[in-house]
Amino acid sequence: MLARATRTLLVVFFLGAALGSAGCGADRYIVIGTAKAPSVSGWLTIEDASARSCDVTVHLEQLHPADRLDPGLRKYVVWFEPAQGAPLRAGSLKYLPDYRTGELRAHAPFGKFVVKVTAEANDKPAAPSDFVVASQQITLEE
Repeated sequence: MLARATRTLLVVFFLGAALGSAGCGADRYIVIGTAKAPSVSGWLTIEDASARSCDVTVHLEQLHPADRLDPGLRKYVVWFEPAQGAPLRAGSLKYLPDYRTGELRAHAPFGKFVVKVTAEANDKPAAPSDFVVASQQITLEE
């Protein structure tokens, strides 16, 4: 099981590296799941970046249904957490259970922030839960 997960992560890493070096004009970050969701992998793409904002695409794979983490959880929500201030809910992942993938495109009004994906009871929580399945620090160049 561990060998399969490792192979999957390596394939995703090399695929991401190959696509990132193809000159597509966007910054790409590899994302690996947290201890609560170790099978998760994917990437973030940053486009139209300035020192104060950017467009973010989150793509996750091997994402099991949220209720497998806890029976009360139903949705995956993406958050932008700035260095100072409250987290901003970017939206819910479009989750495809047959493929175990999730994707969201949103605008981040920050230059330095953490993208977090959490499992939630509904798609409009007031704050992020402790069920973080993936996260990535983003710092835009000035």
